[in-house]
Amino acid sequence: MNKKQTKIIKVFLYLFLVIVFLPMLQFSFSPFKLGGLQGAYLLSTMPKLTTSSFLNQNYQDCTAIYLKHQTPFRAELIKVRNQIDYTIHKKINTILTLGKDNYIFDPTYIKAIRGEDYLNDEVLTSKITSILKTKTKLDSLNIPLLICFAPNKANYYSEKLIPKPIEVEATNHNYYKKNLLEGRINIIDFDSIFNELKTTSKYPLIPKYGAHWSTFGAYNSANILFNKLNTITKKETSSLILDSIYLTANIKFSDDDYLPSLNLLEKLESPKMAYPIFNFNVQNKLNVLFISDSFCWSFYDLDIPKNSFTQNSELWYYNKTKFDIDKNKIGPTSNIIQSKDIVNRDLIIILSSAPSLIDFGFGFFEQIEQMHEQ
Repeated sequence: MNKKQTKIIKVFLYLFLVIVFLPMLQFSFSPFKLGGLQGAYLLSTMPKLTTSSFLNQNYQDCTAIYLKHQTPFRAELIKVRNQIDYTIHKKINTILTLGKDNYIFDPTYIKAIRGEDYLNDEVLTSKITSILKTKTKLDSLNIPLLICFAPNKANYYSEKLIPKPIEVEATNHNYYKKNLLEGRINIIDFDSIFNELKTTSKYPLIPKYGAHWSTFGAYNSANILFNKLNTITKKETSSLILDSIYLTANIKFSDDDYLPSLNLLEKLESPKMAYPIFNFNVQNKLNVLFISDSFCWSFYDLDIPKNSFTQNSELWYYNKTKFDIDKNKIGPTSNIIQSKDIVNRDLIIILSSAPSLIDFGFGFFEQIEQMHEQ
């Protein structure tokens, strides 16, 4: 064996020792600070050993999953794999969908515009009946109801989908919009409004790498909302007075919130986004009950609730958790609504994205039907 062969063998031996002992070192002492994975995922915990779990193999199976998740450098290796798949195959290893020009979509929004989550007639009719009964109940208390449909990114950027979806009439959004208008329910269809503004807006109303409306889109939506509130309440409420707009590649708030979940070695570069600088013109603050999915957080980013609503106003996030106007968590909502929960409200707003329409109102309408008079 010559010296060259000996050196090669030594190199492979050292490499083998590094591969074997470095993970052991990291597992035992964690000398390296690692970033880990980002996004929503389940991280298993070490199971508790019991006689039954051991005999039925549940303990062994759960322990194997736990040790797999605790493997040193697992996150870094996943990022390497993800980067290779994206760079070579234009594939992202996540539940999200990659469209043309790297536009990223949530597949539940795509299903919504294709009508793939369309509810059956019995469920839809029952829901409309509940909404109409809710309106009657709230009318008797002089509390206006406003229902808002959030914009659908898959509809707004339909040309970026692969393949481009065929337009269908039978969607939850179309059914509810038609029947709510027939029932004389106050609505704002931000989805339709955004599509109308798309060709004239100087800045993106929905971000390329974000899930919701852009910060600029939320600013425009807030003014549209306030104009509607003026009409409904017959009061001058609030308006946002634009001072200036600045463009930056330093993305703020949720304008690129899809990117971390891709878990790539090299983060994709987001286009410059527009951020409005504005002042509040507040005439009358309203006591608002705001029931919404995650589209509400953009309004909090812009400090709209604490500047435009009274201190007693609340957000009921998915009708599960209560927040005040400063985004402080108050606690869980109750399964039973009492009249004291709503009687002093100036307005109730329901804001729902297209995927959330499969549970339209998050149970609120049915709760109002059974409301306790206390």
